[in-house]
Amino acid sequence: MLPRVGRLVNFELAKLFRQKLPYVVLFPIVGAILLVMMRAMDVQGEAVADPRIRNGFEYLGTSCLWALRLVSVFAVVIASLSLSGEASQGTYRMILVRPVTRTDVFISKALVMAIVVLVLFIATAVLSYGLLHAVHGFWRDGSYMSPLNEGRFTLMGEEVIADPNRTKAILAGDFRLAMALSILPLLASGCFGLLISSIFDNTGAAVGLAMFLAIALYGFASVDRKAGKYVFSHSLEYGLSVAKHRAEGYSDRKWEDEEIERAWLVPLVSAVAFLGVAYGIFLKRDILT
Repeated sequence: MLPRVGRLVNFELAKLFRQKLPYVVLFPIVGAILLVMMRAMDVQGEAVADPRIRNGFEYLGTSCLWALRLVSVFAVVIASLSLSGEASQGTYRMILVRPVTRTDVFISKALVMAIVVLVLFIATAVLSYGLLHAVHGFWRDGSYMSPLNEGRFTLMGEEVIADPNRTKAILAGDFRLAMALSILPLLASGCFGLLISSIFDNTGAAVGLAMFLAIALYGFASVDRKAGKYVFSHSLEYGLSVAKHRAEGYSDRKWEDEEIERAWLVPLVSAVAFLGVAYGIFLKRDILT
């Protein structure tokens, strides 16, 4: 089974990266990161203790939050195209006459979705970190001073004073925890797209319904905060929002064990449920007509 799935994954990845979609999605992600870095979003008088207190982790958290929101959307789109795309093009006939099973096909599609999501996640982190240093780093006395360093540095022409209560080690730990909590919500979004894709033969219907439901769920979670904690996609907000606010100087914003547990448990359970239902539908559907 593993060799068959491996060959299918290689085939699917090669087919995907021959298309324009994987490269096109990078443009809005890079644009969101650049917008934060260049326009200094969320930095106008939001620090409680001192409006001059700015730390590079504030920019890092904000750029990753905006970019990963887009990654979540793209995960839904790419996943919703996977199974429905094969059905609409009639390529299942060619695939399943070979020594592969429906289970092999489904697992390969899920793995390709996960690989694409993780690649976009890593690209977001690397681009955010790199652009932070490229845009806001500077040379002083022959040595490079990073916005992530403690102490005084120049940011957009003004001197910035680091928050003495938020050391580099603390903020780095906040950021690592926030990014770790962001992985499962992204994968759950992809699994949600796979579920919708398993229902439809038409790619337009699959993408349209998946996007409508994803936006509706996200909007519901934003309006009803209590119920929104149990929406898989909204779990993305918790970690990066806390890390960003702590970097901004909000001394009352703390990590809560219950919220951390919910932030990884809700998308994990959702992803397993989405995959299970999608797999059941895919096995029973007539995909060869």
